[in-house]
Amino acid sequence: MRHLAKLLLVALALLVVMSPGAVPAQQNLVVQAATEPPGLDLTATPASATAGIVFYNVQEALVKVDRHGKLVPWLADKWHTSDNKNYTFFLKKGVRFQNGREMKAADVKFVFDRAMNPETKHPAVKQYEVIADIIVKDDYTLTFALKTTNANFLLTMARQGSVIYPREAVDTLKSEPIGTGPYKVAEWVRGDRIVLAKNTDYHVKGLPKLDRVTYRFIPDPNAALAAPRFQVIVGETTNDVIMSMNNSRKPFSDVRVRRAVTYGINKPDVVKGAMFGFGRVLGTNVDPLNPYFVDMSGAMPYDPAKAKKLLAEAGYPNGFEAVLKVAPQYYYTVRTGEVLADQLQKVGVKIKIEQIEWGQWLSRVWKDADYDLTIIGHAEAWDVGNYANPKYYFRYDSADFQKLFQESEVTVDDKARRELYVKIQKKLVEDAPVVWLYIHPRLVVTKKGLQGLWKDLPAGAGVNDLSEVSWVK
Repeated sequence: MRHLAKLLLVALALLVVMSPGAVPAQQNLVVQAATEPPGLDLTATPASATAGIVFYNVQEALVKVDRHGKLVPWLADKWHTSDNKNYTFFLKKGVRFQNGREMKAADVKFVFDRAMNPETKHPAVKQYEVIADIIVKDDYTLTFALKTTNANFLLTMARQGSVIYPREAVDTLKSEPIGTGPYKVAEWVRGDRIVLAKNTDYHVKGLPKLDRVTYRFIPDPNAALAAPRFQVIVGETTNDVIMSMNNSRKPFSDVRVRRAVTYGINKPDVVKGAMFGFGRVLGTNVDPLNPYFVDMSGAMPYDPAKAKKLLAEAGYPNGFEAVLKVAPQYYYTVRTGEVLADQLQKVGVKIKIEQIEWGQWLSRVWKDADYDLTIIGHAEAWDVGNYANPKYYFRYDSADFQKLFQESEVTVDDKARRELYVKIQKKLVEDAPVVWLYIHPRLVVTKKGLQGLWKDLPAGAGVNDLSEVSWVK
């Protein structure tokens, strides 16, 4: 019972308690979440709290990652390529935006032209750099011409930043996004709730099954413990929780220091202390739901003596001081930071924890790389490309890694690509640009009788597709 109580505490603090709403109970759902999104524009923020509400529920993409992790046609009925460089998409006819207008190929072109425009500051603009041209052939057919072969192009089309929306809705995406999803945003009372209402013109027959979904933001998990009967869902996610080290700032520009910090951390104890034992120890960025995953969790095990030796070799025999910036909006960052500070001080690394608001974290850490250390979960699937971007906030700049990644991007043969991903993961361990701590688990507590929830989250941690969710009658 004590074990279950800990699981409940973690689940309630992280994700949701799902229960029937007011009358008629069987058609409504209340989702209690710890984190309110900073905005609802998937083309402006990478926040998983935003994707958890908007992606799949309000806005959708041409391609979808289904509950089994497979890429399936969605707003596109099908696609065709004969050379892995030119992809023609045939759009599903009769799909309407929530403002009543039919989705056309011109809308798709507008969305990606806007994403590729540096002035829009799309958070994943680099993913679209491979696109050379977009040719609209008719209202339901368009071709993406790529500059070079890209093995992940279809996955890019399925990412949260690739959602399709009407051009007339651009100015309201942050607060009232419009898309083609099973629900539309009906209300947002900041600090309290977001309400989604059923889209009666949804393009998938028979869905959604609920009439109304209300997200209530309750930071205190104990407030949700009153549910007398519940079921617990435990699954995998793509959310790798890491402690980033600013590779452009001393002393973390020295790989010996980065390795020392890694050796100075007892990851299983971090999971126990910060997550009550729930979570899978991680060794690189590639998560267990990725088909190319290699378990590297034991590659750099806890070894405080080795950590001290490396620090001395790097010129820090007495250790050093550093500031760890965390955003308390994501509760696990604070708890994880406290455990890490206690562990690292034993090898001479004295950590001062600075709590900053999420908006400050995005501007100071993510955008400007003004930090020593920071902790956050990277929720998006297949995001190893971040390590090939020297301007990303890690400031990890390895020509060898960049070469490996670029080669993997143009390799479509599965066996050859798998071999490259093995090399990629080994190179990440060798260079230790960040400390990969653990995979944040999928933990959901619901009242009994709720069905249709995804157990695992292969499309990205926090992405909760509620279209098939219903109450057992």
